[in-house]
Amino acid sequence: MEKQIKKSRKAKAYYTLQNAAGKDVSIDLNNYPVQCVKTGKRKSFYHKYLAGLIERKYGNNIDRFRTEYVSREAAPSSNERRKNQLIERIQKLSVQLSNLKGELAEVESGVEHFPAA
Repeated sequence: MEKQIKKSRKAKAYYTLQNAAGKDVSIDLNNYPVQCVKTGKRKSFYHKYLAGLIERKYGNNIDRFRTEYVSREAAPSSNERRKNQLIERIQKLSVQLSNLKGELAEVESGVEHFPAA
């Protein structure tokens, strides 16, 4: 008797995504290798989760996903994100404050740059 070797049947999960040129591309996301841009580590995701992630966060663009994906491990912590938000807010407010000081100086000097209509 001969041994019959079973062919391994790997499931295919094709999804239609867009590439950088905006054209539709059909890609099998089942066991799709995902690599973090910052750490270089490879990860694997369930195909439905991966398709949803690409659709939600990367505008259904596979090329953008490949170039921008950062794993949670390499992503900044919530404290870092909050710190960066506060720094940006302080910078915006300091610009507003300097503009208001300039307007106050103009009013106090009595010089009108924009005459009333």
